[in-house]
Amino acid sequence: MDAQRALLDELMGAARNLTEEERKGYKEITWDDKEVCAFYMVRFCPHDLFVNTRSDLGPCPRIHDQKLKESFEQSPRHDKYVPRFEAELSQFCEKLVTDLDRRVRRGRERLAQEVEPTPPPPLSAEKSEQLSVVEEKIKNLLEQVETLGEAGKVDEAEALMRKVELLNVEKTALTQQPQTDKVLMLAQEKKMALCEICGSFLVANDAAERTQSHVTGKQHIGYGMVRDFIAEYKAAREKAREEERLAKEKEAEERKKQREKESERRRRSDSGDRDRDRDRYHDRDRDRERDRHRERDRSRDWNARGSRDGGRGVDWRLRNGREGGRDRYRDRSRSRSPVRHGH
Repeated sequence: MDAQRALLDELMGAARNLTEEERKGYKEITWDDKEVCAFYMVRFCPHDLFVNTRSDLGPCPRIHDQKLKESFEQSPRHDKYVPRFEAELSQFCEKLVTDLDRRVRRGRERLAQEVEPTPPPPLSAEKSEQLSVVEEKIKNLLEQVETLGEAGKVDEAEALMRKVELLNVEKTALTQQPQTDKVLMLAQEKKMALCEICGSFLVANDAAERTQSHVTGKQHIGYGMVRDFIAEYKAAREKAREEERLAKEKEAEERKKQREKESERRRRSDSGDRDRDRDRYHDRDRDRERDRHRERDRSRDWNARGSRDGGRGVDWRLRNGREGGRDRYRDRSRSRSPVRHGH
């Protein structure tokens, strides 16, 4: 019947039997609604694990629907929501385990108190007095047996030894605990044990059938699933943190290498600029030195010319220009003299 109803819901929708008026206020439930159990969507709901056990959590207040779970698994947002749902489930499971471990500790303390050996109860005053009298008789008879034995009276010594044996039986009867105490000690020898997984009390060295029944029980399996999920979740978180740390270290190393490359590139660029500047300075110095050599060579050439023409060089031209000018002026003056022209 339920399978047919689910098939009809899938084909015609869950609101197929609603009237038009009811449809107005009807809301289609999706997997991301608050009314839907996120624990059931992602893994398991702890409320389903301990039904009809001592650890029963009661019915889950949220919706469990296989169709919604399948819709969640096929949703493109599945991978985005899984970490959040698992984190919520982990918090809930850790609270369950914390409460359980508290009960386990109390159970261990109780067992430790029960297995402590209890001292035998003290004898009553009457029994203590009787025991003292019996022990004194045994002591005296043993001394007499020793004396008779040294005197060679073997038969008499043996007769006294039989009396000593009877007195020892009486002594044992006085010190022996009552039958009720024996029963209590036998009951204590049947020790209890505590299951570390689910916190249940067990009989140590119990029959294999009872032990197997406990291991396959809902409470043991349920808490086993809860503990396994917590361990798996913590391991995955630790692995993710380790991968993130390694990725950050790798990224930092790559940034460091990039900075070193950039620094090396700038250093080479600066070194190239310095080399070019140095070459430019050297070229300029060579040009200046070459110009100085040319000036010195030119000066030597002029001096050499002056020595070849008797000191007439530039100085001769300058001198000839000045003196020649005066000579020409002197000639013109003579040509205009009144004496020469007969004035």
